[in-house]
Amino acid sequence: AQASALKTQADEAMQRIEYERALDLYDKAYALDPSPALLYNRGRAYEALARYPEALDQLEEFERTAPDELKAKVRRLDELLGRVRAKVSQLEIACNVPGARVLLRAKVAGTTPLDKPLRVNAGKAVVEVGADGYHPFRRTLTLAGGAKQTLDVKLVTKASGGLLIVGSPVAGATVFVDGKRLGAVPVQTVLPPGKHRVVVRHAEYDDADTRVEMVAGGRNEINVPLDRPPALTSRWWFWTGVGVAAVGGGVLVYALLTERDADKGDMPPGQVAGPLVRF
Repeated sequence: AQASALKTQADEAMQRIEYERALDLYDKAYALDPSPALLYNRGRAYEALARYPEALDQLEEFERTAPDELKAKVRRLDELLGRVRAKVSQLEIACNVPGARVLLRAKVAGTTPLDKPLRVNAGKAVVEVGADGYHPFRRTLTLAGGAKQTLDVKLVTKASGGLLIVGSPVAGATVFVDGKRLGAVPVQTVLPPGKHRVVVRHAEYDDADTRVEMVAGGRNEINVPLDRPPALTSRWWFWTGVGVAAVGGGVLVYALLTERDADKGDMPPGQVAGPLVRF
């Protein structure tokens, strides 16, 4: 009777859009009477709170344990399960160091090795893995709904080198360290002690080239700005038009130049070294 009264109060809270209150009441009712019907109600409360992994856990348990006559009262259960699954992603994390702490979206998710994949809301997520004596690992992932992703984490001891973190105000810029492509900003890597070359590149900007010096156990975080190349018409020459003429059965393509003051170079402005010929 007490569980039934709590369920009625929870149902009323759901109608008032008081989802946190409703979930608390459903939990209390379930503790008194673990009815499969309450699994469904709890799942809907979690769904309303956008806590989709917990919602999926409750709804799948309802599907497994509820008698057929009860499930028949739930309209479009398969459709509901599919909708919630599409908002949940599974992340499997492997790590070379046992006992490392795993944080997902700034919340503790456990320690390595994890006994099962993490169920999380789909979307962008920051994964952090750390252990004493090792450089921390941090990566931003885009987790697809209804899919499973595996992340292989290799922690490196602080004695072996320093941690370099490279960012840029230009989203999508690519980082190269000592000629090796590391990926889009922000990126992090552990480098041996000494000087290293860092290049940040984006198709719409001039490359930024800098040097960093690393020490064992140290941390070096840099934010690299990029400059857009000067506009074409701001240079000492720019193409103003293209002329075409027939030449001995071929086609002569010649460019018209607008003369400006030369910044540098030894070819007099306003002159073309030779025609562009296409046959």
